[in-house]
Amino acid sequence: MGTIKRDKGLDNTLKVMKQGYLYITNQRKRLGSENIFETRALGGKKIIVISGKDAAELFYDNDKIERSGTLPKRVVNTLFGKGAIHTTTGKKHIDRKALFMSLMTEGNLKHLRELTRNHWYMNTQKMEQMDQINIYRESIVQLTKIGTKWAGVQAPEEKIEEIATDMDVMIDSFKGLGGKFKGYKASVDARKRVEDWLEDQIIQTRKGKIFPPEGTALYEFAHWEDYKGNPMDSRLCAIDLMNTFRPLIAINRFVSFGLLAMHEHPITREKIKSDDDYAYMFSQEVRRFYPFVPFLPAKAKTDIQFEGHPIEKDTMIALDIYGTMHREDVFENPDDFYPERFKDWDG
Repeated sequence: MGTIKRDKGLDNTLKVMKQGYLYITNQRKRLGSENIFETRALGGKKIIVISGKDAAELFYDNDKIERSGTLPKRVVNTLFGKGAIHTTTGKKHIDRKALFMSLMTEGNLKHLRELTRNHWYMNTQKMEQMDQINIYRESIVQLTKIGTKWAGVQAPEEKIEEIATDMDVMIDSFKGLGGKFKGYKASVDARKRVEDWLEDQIIQTRKGKIFPPEGTALYEFAHWEDYKGNPMDSRLCAIDLMNTFRPLIAINRFVSFGLLAMHEHPITREKIKSDDDYAYMFSQEVRRFYPFVPFLPAKAKTDIQFEGHPIEKDTMIALDIYGTMHREDVFENPDDFYPERFKDWDG
């Protein structure tokens, strides 16, 4: 078994930020440690880094691992919002989760699909007339239009660009690892502007001055009462309202990488057009090849072991997302972009 190898240093946060997606892969190779090593980051906290298929299975074992509440506080506050449903537990969490899930009706989801299809079609016609296209920017603007309209939020055309920019800054705050580095203040300011705008819509809805359609997120959140019969605080309501469409806006990253993949692998374009199953396989491969984050945090819920190494309760753990998705013992030829690997995939 031996001891867990360690990336020496009192705090390797800057190294993690500099090496980014390749930090864990680089250290695994340097240390000669295939699936586990120790590092220190985020103010010198001890972190056990795990990689591979068995690591992923451990990470998602709810009896052994606690994933909620482990993101750095500043990331939570800028990405999800202070007091967001992601930070709640117990009855409060169950109560508010029921509110979110009440929006996931077949009718609402069908409406979202139709909005997405129509907006993309109309914007594609516009882009065909453009000399140059920044698909990253175009996609985040379109997804902002789609997400806010689906949520019942009133967003005039001239404000969409501003909202899209602020949402992009907030989503991008994840890369700062919660540190007070460049970009953190910009994320805080961006969130305040969007929260102010959404809170005003909540208040105006409650006063009967604007009338979002029943069943939309704005309507349901503005009129919701908790299990004690109390309406949600208007600011908190704005924060959770934003979280109904923020994840949709964030997939502009996958849209951009998907277009890059089609550019680098032209054969995929015709296959997507002619085969609905291939479109699904393609999207899965985009998620595998270009994962949204390099790693995810958690902590040991109890004393556990990984490959014979003891990990004490409350020890912080990081799952190597990027490295695991690019390992030969997990995926054959992992550095090849090959959507067909997901045909008959069993997960």
